[in-house]
Amino acid sequence: MDVTTKGIVLKATDYNENDKLILLYSLEYGKITVHAKGIRKGSAKLKFAADQFCFGQYELNKTADRYTLKTCDQLESFYSLREDVVVYYAACAVAECLMNCTEEEQSEPEVFVETLKAFAALTDGVDPLTVVLRYLLGFLKMQGSGLQLDRCAVCGSPVAKGFLDLQHGGVVCEGCRSAESVPVSARTLALCKMAETISYDKLKNLHFTQEALKDALGLFNKYISHVFFPFKSIAELLKL
Repeated sequence: MDVTTKGIVLKATDYNENDKLILLYSLEYGKITVHAKGIRKGSAKLKFAADQFCFGQYELNKTADRYTLKTCDQLESFYSLREDVVVYYAACAVAECLMNCTEEEQSEPEVFVETLKAFAALTDGVDPLTVVLRYLLGFLKMQGSGLQLDRCAVCGSPVAKGFLDLQHGGVVCEGCRSAESVPVSARTLALCKMAETISYDKLKNLHFTQEALKDALGLFNKYISHVFFPFKSIAELLKL
């Protein structure tokens, strides 16, 4: 059976002598693995279809639970995401969200659109750390794992600064903190609240210091590592 879907390449790995396995995040089918036969040959016309971050209209053959690439119409290469190391790791953090935190063949159109918006913002020159923070906040909320930032996750009292409690999935006040709670500054909390509510087309209007952004991303890396898996790309971003 032939199927057509819009998809974004998260990664591609060599397979057999001339093939690749493409991990594709698709609009209609969610995360799927696509077998691209002969794509590593010098004469292959569809090499671009396996490029990381390529966004295209993919025509696939589906047999049982296996997908094979037939053809692809590239809609956007997002090539510039691979030209700068900071932008690249930011894009990888977005891709890592989809690789590690979504289920196979589970369509989530809202997440798909959010991903395209994040890639477009990175291409448009928006600060990479700001884009990643905005994406993580939105992604976690869509997955039902959003952080409680406005009020203490235990007693419900308002908090301007406090402590991240991994077990309760949010910020807690001084009175509700545990021995494992991580301090969260007022600056970091305010930054996260602001980034959570702003649209991608207005991200350029935000001007945070790299130190503040790294503090916020470090906070989220702890939370995501607890809820899902540690993100290698975020760890690399924090080193740059």
